[in-house]
Amino acid sequence: MTALVFCAALTVPGPLPYSQASAAASSSAEPDRPWTDRSLTPEERADLLLDAMTRREKVRMLHGSLGSPVPSTGYIAPIRRLGVPGVTMTDGPAGVRNGQKATALPAPVSQAASFDTDVAREYGETLGREARARGQMQVFGPGTNIQRVPVNGRNFEYFSEDPYLSGTIAGADTRGIQSQGVIATVKHYMANNQETDRMTVSAEIDERTLHEIYGTPFDLAVREGSPGSVMCSYNRVNSVYACSNSHALRTMLRSRFGFDGYVVSDYPSTHGSCDLAAGLNVELPLSFHVSGLSVRSPLRCGELTQDVVDQRVREILVVLFRFGFFERDGTATSPIDKAAGNAAAQRVVEKSAVLLKNEDDALPLTDSASRIAVVGSAADDSVQGGGSSQVDPLSEDTTLDAVKKRAPLAHVTHDDGRNVRAAADSAKSADVALVFAHDQEGEGGDRSGLSLPSNQDELISKVAAANPETVVVLQTGGPVLMPWLPRVKSVLETWYPGARGGAATARLLWGDVNPSGKLPQTFPAGEKEVPAHTKAQYPGVGGTAYYTEGVDVGYRWYDKTGTEPLFPFGHGLSYSSFTYSDLRMEKGSGGPRDPVSLSFTVTNTGKRAGSEAAQVYVSKPDTEADSPPRELAGYRKVSLKGGESKQMRLSVDPRQLSYWDTSSDAFRVREGEYGIGVGPSSRALPLSASYQVEE
Repeated sequence: MTALVFCAALTVPGPLPYSQASAAASSSAEPDRPWTDRSLTPEERADLLLDAMTRREKVRMLHGSLGSPVPSTGYIAPIRRLGVPGVTMTDGPAGVRNGQKATALPAPVSQAASFDTDVAREYGETLGREARARGQMQVFGPGTNIQRVPVNGRNFEYFSEDPYLSGTIAGADTRGIQSQGVIATVKHYMANNQETDRMTVSAEIDERTLHEIYGTPFDLAVREGSPGSVMCSYNRVNSVYACSNSHALRTMLRSRFGFDGYVVSDYPSTHGSCDLAAGLNVELPLSFHVSGLSVRSPLRCGELTQDVVDQRVREILVVLFRFGFFERDGTATSPIDKAAGNAAAQRVVEKSAVLLKNEDDALPLTDSASRIAVVGSAADDSVQGGGSSQVDPLSEDTTLDAVKKRAPLAHVTHDDGRNVRAAADSAKSADVALVFAHDQEGEGGDRSGLSLPSNQDELISKVAAANPETVVVLQTGGPVLMPWLPRVKSVLETWYPGARGGAATARLLWGDVNPSGKLPQTFPAGEKEVPAHTKAQYPGVGGTAYYTEGVDVGYRWYDKTGTEPLFPFGHGLSYSSFTYSDLRMEKGSGGPRDPVSLSFTVTNTGKRAGSEAAQVYVSKPDTEADSPPRELAGYRKVSLKGGESKQMRLSVDPRQLSYWDTSSDAFRVREGEYGIGVGPSSRALPLSASYQVEE
């Protein structure tokens, strides 16, 4: 979304703090406003209020407005006669973007790279806290779409190519946002997986793939995060626009996923008043299909009924009552705690950076390096992705300054790399050359390819030729090709690291923090060595992108076809080393509704303390439906001192054993033998066992 700024296997969480506070408050109601009785449920209060509303007031709630009392990117006007509050909304997946300054959080993809739902929850809490301080009642985030094509311009805003990782991280992020009394908006629903032709392209997807891959992240986000809102996307899904798509909005989102919040449109992504009948609740500005005038004719001719209008309004009111907005001023502002925001941003980077290569233990750096050559413009800049998630930062640092501070006795030089020969010469005599490289992702367009832009590949190659002790630090939103990889010692991926990216990167380089991130998306070895490698698949032909790879998205395709990636899904090194042992299944068999419980031991065989994200994969029997060789079914991060061992216990939800059975329109676990693999990445699974599903 490009918004305008108008200045005027977790469990569903229990009641949020604002619900508890509301229940504890006085239940007395205003005599002429029975819906103000706080002893009633949100649903009961919504019914009472709905009965008091005129048709005009109801329709007003279904369209975004101008005139917000605080700077916002979206707004639902209040109904003062009845005490209905206005709703302020802000862009937000990477930090509050409402025309004011806020903490620039690391790119959202970093949450998934942490393989840690605690990190995602803290990220969400920070975003929610700052949104509330800015008088915002709703945040447009988290972004939950699948990273289907690695050149998608918004991959940095999304989490993963894997639906389970995406959904569980989205659920944790959502819980964090809403713990601050701010509505989270899971977006962009659904199949919004490219920016090319995003306003019109139709994602042609079979029903099994639609549910297993593209619906699952939203399903998990709803079940585990209980978001108050969902945003429907620009694109079409099987020829029907997402905000007009009753199959997506009503059948899948509400009936199958159990969503009970309200749906807002992207800007502009509505196509008619009857989008309300399809499941849309709020048409946000730039479109004018939902208004007092526009709904008259559909109501008269029966294309739209008053019951539908009432239901859409009721769904909004229930959420507003749940969040306590009738009892408090959601637009009240307070100062942002800059120190707390920066500290959270730094922790996210430190827990999500991925050490891709580390030959001869070139990292961590030591204080013996007396001459350090820093190369690349990204070292002296704070890189962000572009578009509606780009934050006006309260503060920012640079890695160049952080390196100088971390190595005060070293002679540190910097060359921005525009003149490749000069940069190589400056690095030649250094003890170590640190080359910082970045890509350019942003809303509104996809990357032209997987190579680093400008002359950065040549720059890295020439610096590495001049100095054999070359370390590359990537600041990217997703995969890039690395033709220079054999010639450099180490590669550290820090994504777009946000407000304290410099400080975090220096701590990672010197080993004050041990890298523990894992890749949430496969890094391809070649431009065409990707699942959607034909023009028909991406960007599409004749206005349609054909998802003919089916469920074989991301690492599933690499495993199915035997294609060797540059770096596999789940890969990530450490300054320590870890071994896996003693895999035990609690039971060797069970029914189709039984979880699969298992345990195993992870040992830190190094001397340095570190964290390891252990991953569990399931291989399904090839009966009734062809399945990928393996699928992520669980993960957990463990912190270990040098030489320490811990036993890990995980439970795989039966949903992770299932496939979408189109004949019964339901997820189904088939009988047969399932393979269980445990290890540090999708391509490194040293532990294995079998499990039998029996009726």
